[in-house]
Amino acid sequence: MATELLTHAKTGVIQMGWPKLYEAVAFKGNKDDDKSAKKDDKKKNESTPVYGFPVLLDKDDPDHMRTVRILQKLSKNAEANAIALKKWGKKDRIVSNDGLKDADEDEILDGDKTVLMTDKYPNRANHFYVNFSRSSKAGRPGIRYIDDEGILRELPEPILGTKEDIQAAQANLNDARAAYATADEDAREEAKTLVLEATRNLEEAQERDAKAKEVKVLWDKLVYPGQNVQASVTARAWKTQTGSGVSYRLDNLTIVGGGVRDGSFEYDEDFTDEDIEALIAWRDKHVNAKPSKADDEAALLADTDFDEADSDDEVDEDTGEIAVKPRRKAAVSRRRPKKTSSRGRRKPAPVEVEDDDVDDEDYPDMF
Repeated sequence: MATELLTHAKTGVIQMGWPKLYEAVAFKGNKDDDKSAKKDDKKKNESTPVYGFPVLLDKDDPDHMRTVRILQKLSKNAEANAIALKKWGKKDRIVSNDGLKDADEDEILDGDKTVLMTDKYPNRANHFYVNFSRSSKAGRPGIRYIDDEGILRELPEPILGTKEDIQAAQANLNDARAAYATADEDAREEAKTLVLEATRNLEEAQERDAKAKEVKVLWDKLVYPGQNVQASVTARAWKTQTGSGVSYRLDNLTIVGGGVRDGSFEYDEDFTDEDIEALIAWRDKHVNAKPSKADDEAALLADTDFDEADSDDEVDEDTGEIAVKPRRKAAVSRRRPKKTSSRGRRKPAPVEVEDDDVDDEDYPDMF
Protein backbone atom coordinates (compact mmCIF):
# COMPACT_ATOMS: atom_id res chain seq x y z
CA MET A 1 0.00 0.00 0.00
CA ALA A 2 1.32 3.43 -0.96
CA THR A 3 2.24 5.86 1.76
CA GLU A 4 -0.60 8.23 2.54
CA LEU A 5 0.11 11.70 1.20
CA LEU A 6 0.33 14.70 3.50
CA THR A 7 -3.00 16.50 3.98
CA HIS A 8 -2.18 18.63 7.04
CA ALA A 9 -0.22 21.91 6.96
CA LYS A 10 -0.04 25.47 8.23
CA THR A 11 -1.18 28.46 6.21
CA GLY A 12 0.78 31.67 5.97
CA VAL A 13 -0.42 34.75 7.83
CA ILE A 14 -3.99 35.39 6.66
CA GLN A 15 -6.84 37.69 7.67
CA MET A 16 -9.73 35.99 9.41
CA GLY A 17 -13.25 36.53 8.08
CA TRP A 18 -16.35 36.66 10.29
CA PRO A 19 -15.50 34.05 12.94
CA LYS A 20 -17.64 31.37 14.54
CA LEU A 21 -15.20 30.47 17.30
CA TYR A 22 -16.63 31.75 20.57
CA GLU A 23 -19.63 29.49 20.12
CA ALA A 24 -20.36 26.92 17.43
CA VAL A 25 -23.10 27.84 14.95
CA ALA A 26 -25.48 25.36 13.34
CA PHE A 27 -25.10 24.96 9.60
CA LYS A 28 -28.13 24.57 7.33
CA GLY A 29 -27.70 22.90 3.96
CA ASN A 30 -28.62 24.72 0.76
CA LYS A 31 -31.81 24.11 -1.24
CA ASP A 32 -30.25 21.59 -3.61
CA ASP A 33 -28.93 19.54 -0.71
CA ASP A 34 -32.35 19.64 0.97
CA LYS A 35 -34.11 18.34 -2.16
CA SER A 36 -31.83 15.39 -2.72
CA ALA A 37 -30.70 14.48 0.79
CA LYS A 38 -32.48 11.92 2.94
CA LYS A 39 -34.47 13.07 5.97
CA ASP A 40 -31.83 11.82 8.38
CA ASP A 41 -29.04 13.56 6.44
CA LYS A 42 -30.92 16.88 6.37
CA LYS A 43 -31.57 16.70 10.09
CA LYS A 44 -27.90 15.94 10.73
CA ASN A 45 -26.68 18.82 8.53
CA GLU A 46 -29.02 21.33 10.13
CA SER A 47 -28.36 20.36 13.75
CA THR A 48 -24.58 19.95 13.85
CA PRO A 49 -22.98 23.24 14.96
CA VAL A 50 -19.54 24.10 13.59
CA TYR A 51 -16.62 26.37 14.45
CA GLY A 52 -14.66 28.22 11.81
CA PHE A 53 -14.28 31.30 9.61
CA PRO A 54 -14.01 32.19 5.91
CA VAL A 55 -10.86 33.61 4.30
CA LEU A 56 -10.26 35.79 1.24
CA LEU A 57 -6.84 35.32 -0.37
CA ASP A 58 -5.68 38.18 -2.59
CA LYS A 59 -4.22 37.08 -5.94
CA ASP A 60 -1.86 40.09 -5.90
CA ASP A 61 -0.48 39.27 -2.44
CA PRO A 62 2.55 36.89 -2.63
CA ASP A 63 2.00 35.68 0.95
CA HIS A 64 -1.64 34.89 0.23
CA MET A 65 -0.74 33.05 -2.96
CA ARG A 66 1.71 30.84 -1.05
CA THR A 67 -1.23 29.80 1.12
CA VAL A 68 -3.29 29.14 -2.01
CA ARG A 69 -0.60 26.79 -3.34
CA ILE A 70 -0.42 25.00 0.02
CA LEU A 71 -4.19 24.41 0.01
CA GLN A 72 -4.16 23.26 -3.62
CA LYS A 73 -1.42 20.73 -2.81
CA LEU A 74 -3.31 19.44 0.23
CA SER A 75 -6.46 19.09 -1.86
CA LYS A 76 -4.73 17.00 -4.55
CA ASN A 77 -3.21 14.79 -1.86
CA ALA A 78 -6.58 14.28 -0.18
CA GLU A 79 -8.12 13.26 -3.51
CA ALA A 80 -5.26 10.85 -4.28
CA ASN A 81 -5.58 9.29 -0.81
CA ALA A 82 -9.34 8.85 -1.28
CA ILE A 83 -8.75 7.03 -4.60
CA ALA A 84 -5.96 4.89 -3.13
CA LEU A 85 -8.22 3.87 -0.23
CA LYS A 86 -11.04 3.19 -2.72
CA LYS A 87 -13.27 5.77 -1.05
CA TRP A 88 -13.39 7.57 -4.39
CA GLY A 89 -13.50 6.40 -7.97
CA LYS A 90 -11.51 8.30 -10.59
CA LYS A 91 -14.74 9.93 -11.78
CA ASP A 92 -15.19 11.48 -8.34
CA ARG A 93 -12.02 13.50 -8.83
CA ILE A 94 -13.35 14.94 -12.11
CA VAL A 95 -16.65 16.13 -10.64
CA SER A 96 -15.36 16.93 -7.16
CA ASN A 97 -16.19 20.23 -5.48
CA ASP A 98 -13.08 21.87 -3.99
CA GLY A 99 -13.53 24.04 -0.93
CA LEU A 100 -10.96 26.47 -2.33
CA LYS A 101 -12.82 28.69 -4.82
CA ASP A 102 -11.45 31.02 -7.48
CA ALA A 103 -14.00 33.82 -7.13
CA ASP A 104 -13.39 35.02 -10.71
CA GLU A 105 -13.99 31.61 -12.30
CA ASP A 106 -16.00 29.34 -10.00
CA GLU A 107 -19.79 29.34 -9.95
CA ILE A 108 -22.15 29.17 -6.99
CA LEU A 109 -25.90 29.00 -6.50
CA ASP A 110 -27.85 32.25 -6.29
CA GLY A 111 -31.39 31.16 -5.57
CA ASP A 112 -32.34 28.74 -8.37
CA LYS A 113 -29.64 29.80 -10.83
CA THR A 114 -25.88 29.38 -11.07
CA VAL A 115 -23.73 32.51 -11.24
CA LEU A 116 -20.10 33.47 -10.90
CA MET A 117 -19.11 34.03 -7.30
CA THR A 118 -18.08 37.60 -8.11
CA ASP A 119 -21.54 38.32 -9.55
CA LYS A 120 -23.09 37.57 -6.18
CA TYR A 121 -20.18 38.85 -4.08
CA PRO A 122 -18.33 41.63 -5.96
CA ASN A 123 -15.94 42.16 -3.04
CA ARG A 124 -14.42 38.73 -3.75
CA ALA A 125 -13.11 39.74 -7.19
CA ASN A 126 -9.42 38.90 -7.72
CA HIS A 127 -9.48 36.60 -4.68
CA PHE A 128 -9.61 32.95 -3.75
CA TYR A 129 -12.25 32.08 -1.17
CA VAL A 130 -12.08 29.25 1.35
CA ASN A 131 -13.93 28.33 4.50
CA PHE A 132 -12.11 26.66 7.40
CA SER A 133 -14.54 24.77 9.62
CA ARG A 134 -14.63 22.16 12.36
CA SER A 135 -17.56 20.18 13.74
CA SER A 136 -18.44 20.92 17.34
CA LYS A 137 -18.34 17.16 17.90
CA ALA A 138 -14.56 17.38 17.41
CA GLY A 139 -14.38 20.21 19.95
CA ARG A 140 -13.26 23.81 19.60
CA PRO A 141 -9.94 24.20 17.74
CA GLY A 142 -6.91 25.05 19.83
CA ILE A 143 -6.58 28.84 19.92
CA ARG A 144 -3.61 30.79 21.27
CA TYR A 145 -2.54 34.40 20.90
CA ILE A 146 0.67 36.40 21.01
CA ASP A 147 0.34 39.16 23.60
CA ASP A 148 1.84 42.66 23.43
CA GLU A 149 5.05 41.40 25.08
CA GLY A 150 5.52 38.63 22.52
CA ILE A 151 4.44 35.84 24.87
CA LEU A 152 2.28 33.02 23.49
CA ARG A 153 -0.81 32.58 25.66
CA GLU A 154 -3.82 30.29 25.49
CA LEU A 155 -7.12 31.99 24.87
CA PRO A 156 -9.42 30.96 27.74
CA GLU A 157 -12.42 28.81 26.97
CA PRO A 158 -15.70 30.75 26.76
CA ILE A 159 -18.05 30.30 29.70
CA LEU A 160 -21.53 29.79 28.26
CA GLY A 161 -25.02 29.57 29.73
CA THR A 162 -24.42 31.87 32.71
CA LYS A 163 -27.61 33.86 32.16
CA GLU A 164 -29.72 30.72 32.31
CA ASP A 165 -27.80 29.53 35.39
CA ILE A 166 -28.55 32.78 37.23
CA GLN A 167 -32.24 32.60 36.33
CA ALA A 168 -32.47 29.00 37.56
CA ALA A 169 -30.59 29.79 40.79
CA GLN A 170 -32.83 32.81 41.46
CA ALA A 171 -35.95 30.69 40.92
CA ASN A 172 -34.64 28.05 43.36
CA LEU A 173 -33.93 30.72 45.95
CA ASN A 174 -37.45 32.15 45.56
CA ASP A 175 -38.93 28.68 46.06
CA ALA A 176 -36.74 28.06 49.11
CA ARG A 177 -37.78 31.37 50.68
CA ALA A 178 -41.45 30.64 50.03
CA ALA A 179 -41.07 27.20 51.63
CA TYR A 180 -39.35 28.73 54.66
CA ALA A 181 -42.11 31.31 55.08
CA THR A 182 -44.81 28.63 55.28
CA ALA A 183 -42.81 25.97 57.16
CA ASP A 184 -44.00 24.92 60.61
CA GLU A 185 -41.68 24.91 63.60
CA ASP A 186 -40.44 21.35 63.02
CA ALA A 187 -39.51 21.96 59.37
CA ARG A 188 -38.20 25.49 59.74
CA GLU A 189 -34.57 24.55 60.42
CA GLU A 190 -34.37 22.36 57.33
CA ALA A 191 -36.08 25.08 55.25
CA LYS A 192 -33.56 27.61 56.52
CA THR A 193 -30.70 25.35 55.40
CA LEU A 194 -32.24 25.15 51.91
CA VAL A 195 -32.45 28.96 51.73
CA LEU A 196 -28.78 29.31 52.67
CA GLU A 197 -27.78 26.70 50.10
CA ALA A 198 -29.85 28.37 47.38
CA THR A 199 -28.28 31.73 48.27
CA ARG A 200 -24.78 30.28 47.89
CA ASN A 201 -25.73 28.75 44.54
CA LEU A 202 -26.97 32.12 43.29
CA GLU A 203 -23.79 33.84 44.43
CA GLU A 204 -21.67 31.21 42.65
CA ALA A 205 -23.72 31.65 39.46
CA GLN A 206 -23.23 35.42 39.65
CA GLU A 207 -19.47 35.00 40.16
CA ARG A 208 -19.33 32.65 37.17
CA ASP A 209 -21.23 35.20 35.08
CA ALA A 210 -18.78 37.94 36.05
CA LYS A 211 -15.87 35.70 35.00
CA ALA A 212 -17.64 34.89 31.72
CA LYS A 213 -17.92 38.59 30.94
CA GLU A 214 -14.19 39.07 31.52
CA VAL A 215 -13.42 36.23 29.12
CA LYS A 216 -15.84 37.65 26.54
CA VAL A 217 -14.09 41.04 26.66
CA LEU A 218 -10.76 39.37 25.85
CA TRP A 219 -12.33 37.40 23.00
CA ASP A 220 -13.90 40.53 21.52
CA LYS A 221 -10.53 42.25 21.70
CA LEU A 222 -8.66 39.48 19.87
CA VAL A 223 -11.13 37.54 17.71
CA TYR A 224 -12.70 39.65 14.97
CA PRO A 225 -12.94 39.80 11.18
CA GLY A 226 -9.74 41.26 9.79
CA GLN A 227 -7.47 39.92 12.53
CA ASN A 228 -4.09 38.50 11.45
CA VAL A 229 -3.90 34.76 12.13
CA GLN A 230 -2.07 31.60 11.12
CA ALA A 231 -4.09 28.40 10.92
CA SER A 232 -3.28 24.72 10.69
CA VAL A 233 -5.75 22.81 8.52
CA THR A 234 -6.39 19.32 7.17
CA ALA A 235 -7.79 18.71 3.69
CA ARG A 236 -10.47 16.03 3.81
CA ALA A 237 -12.04 14.25 0.83
CA TRP A 238 -15.75 13.48 1.26
CA LYS A 239 -18.46 11.78 -0.73
CA THR A 240 -22.25 11.85 -0.36
CA GLN A 241 -25.22 10.90 -2.51
CA THR A 242 -25.16 14.39 -4.05
CA GLY A 243 -21.47 14.43 -5.02
CA SER A 244 -17.90 14.51 -3.77
CA GLY A 245 -15.46 17.19 -2.74
CA VAL A 246 -12.65 18.42 -0.51
CA SER A 247 -13.10 20.60 2.56
CA TYR A 248 -10.59 22.09 4.99
CA ARG A 249 -10.88 21.25 8.66
CA LEU A 250 -9.61 23.91 11.07
CA ASP A 251 -7.28 22.24 13.57
CA ASN A 252 -5.45 25.00 15.44
CA LEU A 253 -5.16 28.78 15.29
CA THR A 254 -2.59 31.34 16.37
CA ILE A 255 -3.76 34.94 16.66
CA VAL A 256 -0.88 37.11 15.54
CA GLY A 257 -2.53 40.45 16.36
CA GLY A 258 -2.34 43.83 14.73
CA GLY A 259 -5.25 43.27 12.35
CA VAL A 260 -7.68 45.98 11.31
CA ARG A 261 -11.26 45.10 12.19
CA ASP A 262 -13.25 44.59 9.01
CA GLY A 263 -15.52 47.54 8.24
CA SER A 264 -13.62 49.86 10.58
CA PHE A 265 -11.08 52.59 9.97
CA GLU A 266 -8.20 53.79 12.12
CA TYR A 267 -8.88 57.14 13.81
CA ASP A 268 -5.57 58.67 12.68
CA GLU A 269 -6.43 57.82 9.08
CA ASP A 270 -9.67 59.78 9.25
CA PHE A 271 -8.61 62.74 11.40
CA THR A 272 -5.21 64.34 10.80
CA ASP A 273 -3.54 67.08 12.86
CA GLU A 274 -4.73 69.62 10.27
CA ASP A 275 -8.32 68.42 10.72
CA ILE A 276 -8.13 68.87 14.49
CA GLU A 277 -6.65 72.38 14.15
CA ALA A 278 -9.43 73.34 11.75
CA LEU A 279 -12.05 72.01 14.17
CA ILE A 280 -10.57 74.01 17.06
CA ALA A 281 -10.61 77.17 14.93
CA TRP A 282 -14.25 76.54 14.02
CA ARG A 283 -15.18 76.02 17.68
CA ASP A 284 -13.43 79.23 18.74
CA LYS A 285 -15.28 81.19 16.06
CA HIS A 286 -18.75 79.69 16.39
CA VAL A 287 -18.98 78.46 19.97
CA ASN A 288 -16.54 80.10 22.37
CA ALA A 289 -16.95 83.61 20.90
CA LYS A 290 -20.74 83.53 21.02
CA PRO A 291 -22.36 84.78 24.26
CA SER A 292 -24.87 82.50 25.86
CA LYS A 293 -28.59 83.12 25.69
CA ALA A 294 -28.73 83.65 29.46
CA ASP A 295 -26.10 86.43 29.25
CA ASP A 296 -28.04 88.17 26.46
CA GLU A 297 -31.26 88.12 28.46
CA ALA A 298 -29.58 89.41 31.64
CA ALA A 299 -28.01 92.34 29.76
CA LEU A 300 -31.31 93.15 28.11
CA LEU A 301 -33.20 93.30 31.41
CA ALA A 302 -30.51 95.41 33.09
CA ASP A 303 -30.15 98.09 30.38
CA THR A 304 -33.72 98.68 29.28
CA ASP A 305 -37.02 99.84 30.79
CA PHE A 306 -39.99 98.35 29.02
CA ASP A 307 -43.15 96.39 29.58
CA GLU A 308 -42.97 94.09 26.58
CA ALA A 309 -41.35 93.99 23.15
CA ASP A 310 -42.75 96.47 20.63
CA SER A 311 -43.46 95.54 17.05
CA ASP A 312 -41.01 98.27 15.93
CA ASP A 313 -38.09 96.69 17.81
CA GLU A 314 -35.17 95.99 15.51
CA VAL A 315 -33.73 92.47 15.20
CA ASP A 316 -30.10 91.88 14.21
CA GLU A 317 -30.25 89.25 11.45
CA ASP A 318 -26.71 87.97 12.17
CA THR A 319 -26.91 87.51 15.94
CA GLY A 320 -30.66 87.36 16.53
CA GLU A 321 -30.40 90.05 19.23
CA ILE A 322 -33.37 92.39 19.71
CA ALA A 323 -32.64 96.11 19.91
CA VAL A 324 -35.50 97.22 22.15
CA LYS A 325 -36.62 100.84 22.11
CA PRO A 326 -37.30 102.02 25.70
CA ARG A 327 -40.82 103.34 26.24
CA ARG A 328 -42.37 105.36 28.97
CA LYS A 329 -45.11 103.76 30.96
CA ALA A 330 -48.56 105.06 30.08
CA ALA A 331 -50.11 107.45 32.62
CA VAL A 332 -52.93 106.00 34.67
CA SER A 333 -56.22 107.88 34.20
CA ARG A 334 -58.05 108.74 37.43
CA ARG A 335 -61.27 109.74 35.70
CA ARG A 336 -64.15 107.35 36.08
CA PRO A 337 -64.90 105.72 32.68
CA LYS A 338 -68.11 106.62 30.94
CA LYS A 339 -70.91 104.12 31.12
CA THR A 340 -71.79 102.50 27.85
CA SER A 341 -74.50 100.10 26.92
CA SER A 342 -73.67 96.49 26.69
CA ARG A 343 -74.41 96.65 22.97
CA GLY A 344 -71.63 99.12 22.24
CA ARG A 345 -69.18 97.94 24.88
CA ARG A 346 -65.89 96.54 23.64
CA LYS A 347 -64.94 93.07 24.68
CA PRO A 348 -61.84 93.07 26.89
CA ALA A 349 -58.68 91.67 25.37
CA PRO A 350 -58.08 88.04 26.37
CA VAL A 351 -55.75 87.66 29.32
CA GLU A 352 -52.55 85.77 28.46
CA VAL A 353 -51.89 83.13 31.11
CA GLU A 354 -48.29 82.02 31.52
CA ASP A 355 -47.99 78.37 30.55
CA ASP A 356 -45.60 76.16 32.50
CA ASP A 357 -45.51 73.59 29.67
CA VAL A 358 -42.76 73.48 27.04
CA ASP A 359 -43.54 75.66 24.03
CA ASP A 360 -43.61 73.75 20.74
CA GLU A 361 -41.93 76.64 18.93
CA ASP A 362 -39.04 76.74 21.37
CA TYR A 363 -38.33 72.98 21.07
CA PRO A 364 -39.79 71.80 17.76
CA ASP A 365 -37.86 68.50 17.76
CA MET A 366 -39.49 67.32 20.98
CA PHE A 367 -42.94 66.95 19.46
